[in-house]
Amino acid sequence: MNAEVNSKKIRKFAAMAIAILVLIYVGYQVYTIRHKEITTETAMYASVSDTLQTKGFAVRKESVIHEAYSGILSYHVADGVRVSKGEAIADIYASESDAAAQNQLASIDREIENLSLLTGPSDYYASNPSVIGTQIYTALGEILVEARQNDFSKIASLKEELQTALNRKQLLTGDESGEDYEQRIAALQSQRDSLVASAGDKVDVISADTAGYFVSSLDGFENAVDIDQVKKLTVTEIRTLQEKQENVTSEKKTDAIGKICSDFNWYLACVFSESDMVKLEGITNVYLEIPFASTEQIPATIAASNKDKSTGETAVIFECSYMDPGIALLRNESIQIDVKTYSGVLVRKEALRFRDVAYTLYDEDGEVVLDDAGNPVTKIEKDVMGVFVKYGSTLKFVQVFSDKTVNGYAICKTELSEEDRDRLVTDSTIQLYDEVVTEGTDLYDGKLVR
Repeated sequence: MNAEVNSKKIRKFAAMAIAILVLIYVGYQVYTIRHKEITTETAMYASVSDTLQTKGFAVRKESVIHEAYSGILSYHVADGVRVSKGEAIADIYASESDAAAQNQLASIDREIENLSLLTGPSDYYASNPSVIGTQIYTALGEILVEARQNDFSKIASLKEELQTALNRKQLLTGDESGEDYEQRIAALQSQRDSLVASAGDKVDVISADTAGYFVSSLDGFENAVDIDQVKKLTVTEIRTLQEKQENVTSEKKTDAIGKICSDFNWYLACVFSESDMVKLEGITNVYLEIPFASTEQIPATIAASNKDKSTGETAVIFECSYMDPGIALLRNESIQIDVKTYSGVLVRKEALRFRDVAYTLYDEDGEVVLDDAGNPVTKIEKDVMGVFVKYGSTLKFVQVFSDKTVNGYAICKTELSEEDRDRLVTDSTIQLYDEVVTEGTDLYDGKLVR
């Protein structure tokens, strides 16, 4: 009987224990939900650009080279290369075999010249491993840079520089000797003599009639816009030019061998919406990024802004003076405009909070202002913008000063102006590497957090 009673008591006690554990578990879950752990992010200093994306139509002073010729055209220069007035642009040959032979002759002459440097007495470059290593890595680096910029006109000469440096290393290590290169030169000279005997010489030469950047292809828009009237372009005119360009393919006129961009001041015509123009308000100088044409940031000024009252859009004409081979080929391309760059501590917009802050008044001498009873006078500043920062295991609200938000981040000042210091109602403002609370509930000064 006693055993049965004891058994019932044990079962009852166990049931109560289980119920208590369940209540504790449920209570813990409720507490966790109501007191969610905070999430912080380290405040970092950075520079952020306010940008716009659009398409730009390039307008340059382009002189089309009209030249009647009979035979095979062989260009002297690659697209985008700078030429002087009177410089040879292309040679005319009677046949394709003659043109190919002359190109091969030029290549052989360059190789003979480079190899001849290795057959003479050793010099500083041929006897210093560190210098040769620097030459090899420099040549490789320059080849990679030109390849990334899609500028292949210089790669052939850079390849020859790399080959010469590698040959010098072979000499230094003893893998090859000057006699080996003399044999190679003799073989090349024999090949050259055979080509000279069989290849026909050029029958004519075409020269540049002005200085500038040479481009061998035409796109049909060389004279689409008078350079003197470019600043008057309207939204409709730019849209029409862009649509026409997107619907045509490159063309080559029978009497034109190319063109020369003869003026280094060129223009980019773009169209912006009303909201985009807000970012350009009061701006005169910007930077252009054109990834498919150049790896450089291109400085530009706003030369004209012509608003279309019917649509609210604005035609903006950017004037640029920077020119390189990629830009010389540009016509209608996607671009990014870096309107202005802001520097400061980045804080997520989600971290910004507005609080009423009580602060103590100080007089001009920095002394605490007291009331008639001798107590410090305090005031309350409404809706102070700031963030909660985690110091150890407690939170503190600090006021922040930000004039701009870019890409979801407020750019906050760490060095305050005199005016900002007068407005500061917390002990300090945000500092570099502060642990800023980005997520959390029931936040207040002095709150203990894990």
